[in-house]
Amino acid sequence: MADTLDKFTRSVKAFYEEITTTLTAGKTGIDRFLFPVEDLDERDSFALDKLVKNIHGVVFRKPGEQSVVRPYEPGVGNVYKPPRVSEKTPITEDLRDSVIVGLEATDSFSSQTARLLEQILKQHSAAHTATRWKLAIDTIRTGKFTPVGMGGHDIGLEIDFSRDGSCSITYDFTDSGKSINTALKALYDAKQGSKGNLVMILGAKWLQEFSDDETVQAYMQANVANTVLLQSVMPAELQNVQGLYVAAVYRIPGTLTPVTICGFQTDEQFVQYADATAVDFMPDDEAICFSAGATRYRVFRGVDVAEENAIRRAVGEIVFDSFTEKDPPTLYLRSQARYAMIPANVNHTARSVGTFPAESA
Repeated sequence: MADTLDKFTRSVKAFYEEITTTLTAGKTGIDRFLFPVEDLDERDSFALDKLVKNIHGVVFRKPGEQSVVRPYEPGVGNVYKPPRVSEKTPITEDLRDSVIVGLEATDSFSSQTARLLEQILKQHSAAHTATRWKLAIDTIRTGKFTPVGMGGHDIGLEIDFSRDGSCSITYDFTDSGKSINTALKALYDAKQGSKGNLVMILGAKWLQEFSDDETVQAYMQANVANTVLLQSVMPAELQNVQGLYVAAVYRIPGTLTPVTICGFQTDEQFVQYADATAVDFMPDDEAICFSAGATRYRVFRGVDVAEENAIRRAVGEIVFDSFTEKDPPTLYLRSQARYAMIPANVNHTARSVGTFPAESA
């Protein structure tokens, strides 16, 4: 009786939820920042052609001489079919009869179902978002696009962009005389291509070394008055990326161009699949360096969508559809995507893995 009375005397039922890796209004995901150029097409594949060539200038000729021969190198062509990601949630009879969080037991069946659908869509979206963020960071880090299957197994669709070995380095902070400045300078030098508009994303241990370094602290204190001025040289897109924060705009000793030094932190770690070990989006012992303005692609391709008495092809970051089984009546809500992260020139990013002193017990 008390429970029934409570249901009718409360005017509003408080509903508290926490779903991480959902974009805040007005924010951009790290995947869009790292891979800003979108290529969307309903086809199932794309031409993964490799034509990286440093174009040299032209030379003049004397009157009467023939034109200079400039040979064309066709490069290497491949057709690649991006992997599909597809997950579905069954809405069973028992689930439809349950009281959905955020609603009263006395609310209508249609209200319960609408709220249920809303929550399922939100959870699917958060899962897809987290995976895109992790894949984008990992592709920049490793020089490989590595989609993971159930249980973490290899599905055979990895793309190794064959980054030059000189772009992947190590640094031992345990050696005497080592410092964050020499570590950052080595990473700066390892990156090929333009040194303009540079961004470094440092893992937690690197950021700790940076903040604890006495030389860095002295630089920061001496230039505290220039903080507002330095904000103006930051890449504008950095200021709007969810989870990405600026630790400093810094000129590494021995270099000519400033670097925006960042960290990446979300509310929760990344869990690839059910019961997998949670990991940081950006490993704490690594640092990466890249140009904010370099060309990198998010390639999306088509998936098959079920409609009433028909199947159509659709493309997007996430594509939702639904289908039913009749006995017992079960509605499946499905989310799909098909994509790959493609750097135009993988050697325009660099990665350094640090060795740090063992943490005291």
